[in-house]
Amino acid sequence: MAFSYLLCDLRDDIEVILLDYSLAPENVFPTQLNEAVDVWMELTKTFDPKDIIIGGDSAGGNLSLVLIEKLKNDYNVAPGAGIFFSPWTDMTCTSESFYKNYTKDIILGGSRPLTKEMVEQMKNSVSYSFMGDGDRNDPYISPVFADYSTFPKSIFFVGGDEMLLDDTLTVVKKIRENPNNDVELIVKEGMFHVYPILGSFSVMSTKHDSYFLPEGKEGIERVKQFVLDYF
Repeated sequence: MAFSYLLCDLRDDIEVILLDYSLAPENVFPTQLNEAVDVWMELTKTFDPKDIIIGGDSAGGNLSLVLIEKLKNDYNVAPGAGIFFSPWTDMTCTSESFYKNYTKDIILGGSRPLTKEMVEQMKNSVSYSFMGDGDRNDPYISPVFADYSTFPKSIFFVGGDEMLLDDTLTVVKKIRENPNNDVELIVKEGMFHVYPILGSFSVMSTKHDSYFLPEGKEGIERVKQFVLDYF
């Protein structure tokens, strides 16, 4: 994630570690989840779980949420906090925003209204090939169906015009069902998929502080403060 460069100089005692997980269609579920668990196990040889923040965007946000669910269910452990940008959480493609925002979504959408036939084509495309033979309703594939009764301190960013808006809103709603869970939600109206990342730097610039959109700068600055406040 290119935006991670913007977090590398927060403080000398804060490290940024990226997971270069195997990609579909050559590698399918649960390969990526197993790799994430392996990295967690390696990290916790050195770091206390409460000193680890897990985060990701889009498919990486999916994997981050799934990893937290896996760690809770199988190891009774959790990271200290989480950061999520437009996590892709629902492989059933049935949310209201998936259809309603299709023609507004400049990253994932299209120019004509989305039909059920088009959705079926999507579901059988390479974008969903990471599932392999898995069940779309499996919480380790679609974390929108996971248990959020307990969840680490977290912050979620999502654009108001993206198809996956409800993927975030539903998860946050579940987290908030337990008043002891600490979650912040930032919905930026008129913005697109993973807007803090895609809008946080100019691809034409080699400067890590060259912001493409003010909303991107605002999002990344909030992430920086979230991390510093946590530690």
